[in-house]
Amino acid sequence: MTKKAIERRNFLKLVGAGIGSLLTLPYYSSALEETSTVNRNRFKIGKPQWILHNDGTFDLIAGSMHLKNCRPTIDGQSIFVRNTFMGDSPKGKRIIYELDRGFVMLDLKINSGSISIGAELSGMSRAPYWFCPLGEAVINGVKQYFKQGQGFGGPSGLYEFQEPSPQEFGNKPGEQAWSYDSYLVTGLISAEHETLAIGTYEHSDFIQKSTLYNRPHRRGLSDRYPDVEQVLFETGFVTENIPLKDDFIKLPDIYIFFGNKPYETLQHLAWNISEQMGARKDTKTSYHWDSFNEFEHDFSHDKLTELLTTLDTIDPPIMLDTILINDGYCVHGDWLDYTENWPKGLEPAARDIFQRQYRAGVWVAPFMVSEESKIFKRHKNWLIRDLNGEPILEWEFPEGKHYALDGSHPDVQRYIEKVFRAYRKMGFTFYKTDFMDWGLKPNVGIERYDKTKSSVQIFTEVLNIIREEIGAGSFWITGTAPYAHMIGYVDAMRVANSINCQWTEQTVGNMLQESYNTQYFNNVFWQNDLDVISLRDENCQLTATEKTSLANWIGIMGGVVSTSDRFSNLTEEQLDFWRLLMPQERPQSATLPQWGTDHLCKVVLRRYRSPRAWGLLILNDTEQTVTETFVFSEINEENNNWVYEWKLGESTGLGNLSQITITLQKHESKLFYLTNGNDNPPEDLSISGLRLKKVYR
Repeated sequence: MTKKAIERRNFLKLVGAGIGSLLTLPYYSSALEETSTVNRNRFKIGKPQWILHNDGTFDLIAGSMHLKNCRPTIDGQSIFVRNTFMGDSPKGKRIIYELDRGFVMLDLKINSGSISIGAELSGMSRAPYWFCPLGEAVINGVKQYFKQGQGFGGPSGLYEFQEPSPQEFGNKPGEQAWSYDSYLVTGLISAEHETLAIGTYEHSDFIQKSTLYNRPHRRGLSDRYPDVEQVLFETGFVTENIPLKDDFIKLPDIYIFFGNKPYETLQHLAWNISEQMGARKDTKTSYHWDSFNEFEHDFSHDKLTELLTTLDTIDPPIMLDTILINDGYCVHGDWLDYTENWPKGLEPAARDIFQRQYRAGVWVAPFMVSEESKIFKRHKNWLIRDLNGEPILEWEFPEGKHYALDGSHPDVQRYIEKVFRAYRKMGFTFYKTDFMDWGLKPNVGIERYDKTKSSVQIFTEVLNIIREEIGAGSFWITGTAPYAHMIGYVDAMRVANSINCQWTEQTVGNMLQESYNTQYFNNVFWQNDLDVISLRDENCQLTATEKTSLANWIGIMGGVVSTSDRFSNLTEEQLDFWRLLMPQERPQSATLPQWGTDHLCKVVLRRYRSPRAWGLLILNDTEQTVTETFVFSEINEENNNWVYEWKLGESTGLGNLSQITITLQKHESKLFYLTNGNDNPPEDLSISGLRLKKVYR
């Protein structure tokens, strides 16, 4: 950015810096005294232990946590054992269970930095539907659990166990039973924050799932009192009754890490999964424009031309990487047949985008088929069907009924291959896929072309086709997708529901919940995508405060940054704000120093390298006014910081503080700049730590 451009447009303005301004801000109070020491409770990995019992059960002990009387289960029930054999294995202990039909072998391993459990099944013509090498474990010493949703939308988070209540149920039974499933990464957490993180490194064949559940009992007249209640845990694989070659199957090992900090332990497991699965975590952070939120299905080549013309004239320029043509260019399923909004197809559009030096992006939902499409009318045998041979209705949109393609059908695979090959030849190098979960249907109550493979194996075949056709260098972002099986294929992942320009529990509420609780794998598995940023005044129900809070939240987290706004309708101030949300090219994640604590507000910390400093965002996502105190030694491990209230482009000095007390209205946030020296944030510093003068030079 040139000096002339900054001065001409009043691009960034420094309001002031001085401790005197602190006295005029009623929502702050500060403690200026310096604390004596910083509590540096460093993250450490411990050593859990396996303990075997003569009856074939086993325990897992980790610090104050104890999983007792573990045993393998098949389809939710303990295996019936004729004989049990126990001995040593190359990395630990081995248990072999002889069943009426077949054998189950467990390897309880002790690895460097973790333990694991592996399983082999033999003498069985078919796999069980559901097999847990570690099942029916009675858990003690666990106060909370971390539940990871299977994918997009969660629900994910840190939860307390439900307590049985003394109440009379009257004429209706009410045992207060519960059961919660978790996928990919699961956490068990003690009162002292010791954590067991549980998951597998391999996700190309089966769904790996852990379950926490209770066995409630009542006593007394009218079931008045809760009796002894056990909380149990199991972890294993959905193996879907697939036929077994040579009556044998070896399942992936399930790894268990034990750490002294919950968030860091979960992330430690995520890093190990990432390395084993070859996650694409080093691609350039996406900073793109997406047509859907503003235009929905009404985008056209003419409107694309208008957008590109606007971008040509804005000074300083908007340094986007990609222009994405989202939904609406065809009937769903007929991905290469275009509506009248694109009279010459999408190839000229890709060329127009590329000539402006942007990546050309296109949206495709490879498993989605509308009843109005040619594919549906001509190839009903390509669809997933019920046991009577009828296509299964997947969803009913305003555009009509929709169905899912059977990814195991060879003709379906060839069609998907054809679609993505065509778009690559047109010049598209950015792909957004959607409704990917439609292609992951467990083999229950459905008919597929290929009945010999699991749903995950079929799904993975399609993922391989797509990545092969778009090329290793193309950027692939996906939404409404399961997480585990996409690792190593996609560069970015939508983690939550659409914001839709309104603050509700289902929109923004879900986004904040999921982004906060999946940040541990942001830039580990991929770049998290939290949805588009909306700054516009038209066609948006968010208040100015809410728009600022959400933009800062998405910008500081360190994942995808995108918008659908028409730049021609944004004010100069809004354009400047958008520029200051520009991400670093190299993915960098924020940390969540208060994750798992009792604070009502959400706290996000982003470290900057040059100059050495931190961006601190505190967000009140509740429906009431909140006043809370935050101690800096618990946030960035510094006794004191020079603190500035920071509105991107301008700042107000608050002094050298050890803590801060802040009052926030509902949905309000405050952004702060923390530094060891008494230096204002540079006027061209983006929320990611990028210096814009270098960008525009």
